[in-house]
Amino acid sequence: MLEKAKENALTLPGFSTYPEGVIVRKYQLNTIHWQNGFNSVVGEIGRDYLTKEDVISKGSKSIKELNLQYVFQVSHIYTIHTFLDDERVIGVFLDEDKADEIIDELKQKRGFENYPDDFILGRFTLNNQLWTSGF
Repeated sequence: MLEKAKENALTLPGFSTYPEGVIVRKYQLNTIHWQNGFNSVVGEIGRDYLTKEDVISKGSKSIKELNLQYVFQVSHIYTIHTFLDDERVIGVFLDEDKADEIIDELKQKRGFENYPDDFILGRFTLNNQLWTSGF
């Protein structure tokens, strides 16, 4: 299903011009990244692509098995200067209240404390393609 969605995206304007930018990432639900804060800039050039993908634990259930309709993604982004943002994906969570709680905790951590209002909490409907007309 993911490969089909990727194929569909690559037919759209913008995505077809930058096919190497269409990537699939797997995240273990309810895993917090950057839980100790940060002290260096990741930056748009490298973005927050963790050094390796999450290792999905044996015995984990898929979102299909969990019968989920949506998940909540927490990220943090702030502008360094006009052409450079620093962005981190904190994690993908099952529960909005838990995601809010994590944001409140991270606001006190090194790095995040300087930009406490720059967290983004997004609710994503599963199996719903965004950017359907390209860019």
